[in-house]
Amino acid sequence: MSLAKDPAGGGGECGYLKLNSGSFRDQYKVGSLLGEGAFGQVRLVTSKVNGTKAAVKIIEKAKIDPGDHALRTEIDILCRVDHENCVCLHEWFDEPKRVLLVMEFVTGGTLFDRIVNHGKFNEEAGRKAFVELASGLAYLHELKIAHRDLKPENFMLSSTAPDACVKLTDYGLSKILVDPKATSSSGVDQTVCGTPSYVAPEILTCLDLDEATYNGILADGWSLGCNLFILLSGYPPFWKFDDNQAELFRAIKRNDWSFDQPVWREISEDAKDLIRELMEPDLKKRLTAKDALSHKWVTGKAPEKELTGTMENMRKLLMKQRFKRAVNATVAQQRFANTLTTVKSGKAL
Repeated sequence: MSLAKDPAGGGGECGYLKLNSGSFRDQYKVGSLLGEGAFGQVRLVTSKVNGTKAAVKIIEKAKIDPGDHALRTEIDILCRVDHENCVCLHEWFDEPKRVLLVMEFVTGGTLFDRIVNHGKFNEEAGRKAFVELASGLAYLHELKIAHRDLKPENFMLSSTAPDACVKLTDYGLSKILVDPKATSSSGVDQTVCGTPSYVAPEILTCLDLDEATYNGILADGWSLGCNLFILLSGYPPFWKFDDNQAELFRAIKRNDWSFDQPVWREISEDAKDLIRELMEPDLKKRLTAKDALSHKWVTGKAPEKELTGTMENMRKLLMKQRFKRAVNATVAQQRFANTLTTVKSGKAL
C-alpha cells in the first residue's frame, strides 16, 4: 500500500496479525486523556466486551508526512512483539483518518520513579530490574528488532504491586533489521537516532562519514550499559557534558567516562565489569543483551546493602529531567503563541 496515500501502509508485513477490521467505537468506551504528542493522543479505554482496560494511541494520519514509513514500521513491530518484559499491542484499527493502537495498559509508572518513591534501593534490586530489561531487549533482538532508544523514561512497571515486572516501551525509533550481523558498507543501519546521552559511539560516526554504518543490536548493547550505569549510580556516565551536546558527543567517541564518583565504592566489581563489557568501544568485544544475561553478576546474587548515594543522585536526576520538560513545554507554548500572532498579523495586512 502506498505510504503517500496511507501512512499506516497496512501495518507492514505483520500488520494483519492484530488488525481488527471492526468498529473501534462499538468495541471500546473512551475514557480520560493519558498523554498527548505531536501526532495525536493516548487515552484510557475500556472494552465493552469484557471490561478490561487498555491504553489507545490515537494517531491522526493527516499529521504524518506523505511517504514517512515510521508509523507502518511501528505497527509492524508491535504486531510481532509478545513478551512479558515488553509493552505489547492488543490490536489496532485502521480508519480512513486515524490509526488506533490498543496497547497494554501499564499502571506502575517508570522504574526510576518507583525506586525514588520507595525510598530504598540496593544492588540486588538493580540486578533483578536489569535482568528483566535485558530479557525484553534480548527478545526483541531475537526478532531482529533494534530498539534504538533505550532510556529510563522507556522502562515502565506493569502495575503498582511490589512484584510488578519491568517492561520496555516506545518502539517509535525501533527498526526491523534485514541482516543484524552485517558489518560491511551494506550494513544494517545508517540512521542517527536515539537520545544523545545513551547513543553508541559508532552511531555518531555516521554524522562524520556518509558511508558509515552500524550494527543496531550492538548499539543497543552500549545503550543498555549506559542505563545500567545510571540504575546503579543514579547519574549518567557522561554527566559532565550533559549541557553541551557537541562536547557530549566528543566524550562518547573517546570513551571518556569512569567510576570516579564516591557512589561506586558501594558497587560490586562484578557489576562494574558488566558495565565495562557493555560499554566496550571494540565491537568485537562488546556484549549484547543476550550475552549480558549470562554474565556472572546477572546469574548470581548481588549485595543488598542500601545504596543511599544512588538514591540521592537519582532523586536529583529526576528533578532535573522534570525541570527540563517543564522548560521545554513553556518554550513550545511560547513558540505556538508567537506563531499565532504572526499569522494574525499576516492576515491583517
